[in-house]
Amino acid sequence: MSRRRPQPSVRYAVAEHEGAHQVVDQLHGYALSSHTAREAAEAAARELATDPAVAVVAVEELDAAQGGPAAAERRILRRFGYAWSLRQDEMLGLLREFSHRRLEALVPAGHLALVFSPVGQPYYTTPERFEQLSPRRVRDGEVSFPAADLRRLERPRPALEALPQRERYQPCELHGSRSGGACCAGRASASSVSGASAPPTA
Repeated sequence: MSRRRPQPSVRYAVAEHEGAHQVVDQLHGYALSSHTAREAAEAAARELATDPAVAVVAVEELDAAQGGPAAAERRILRRFGYAWSLRQDEMLGLLREFSHRRLEALVPAGHLALVFSPVGQPYYTTPERFEQLSPRRVRDGEVSFPAADLRRLERPRPALEALPQRERYQPCELHGSRSGGACCAGRASASSVSGASAPPTA
């Protein structure tokens, strides 16, 4: 008889990340808000536990906050990236045809940034997150590139197999999409969403 992996007993919890207190959906690995005070984060977590519809409102507000020439790409980074960073192949897999040319134009224009893992794996991120990462220059022969530690670019992802069978393909209430498809768990191109979804608030 197969043994079911344990599920989080508390869905919305407070986790500290780089000096901020984030309210995290432990089932989907989704950070819904970020606060400077732990008490404020705990109050927000209690509100989510009482009324899950509040989570949908939070997601809509975070989406609406993304503007500028790279608004669509920033929404993808917020939804699917960990700490506002997403591997290049994953980013391309979530965008429409000819997106590679568009991304190549957005980076030199300063609307998006490109950072690398220490072994040279490219990640897209926002200019603000790029500054927070303070990447160091890594030299590979005659070429150098800005690199950040992998743990700051992505986090462990909840595997699809960790969900009970009956929940694996249910629509996620945060996105209206299915867990085995384009959201929340499973394939690399369908990773869970941001681990740093909003700037700290009081």
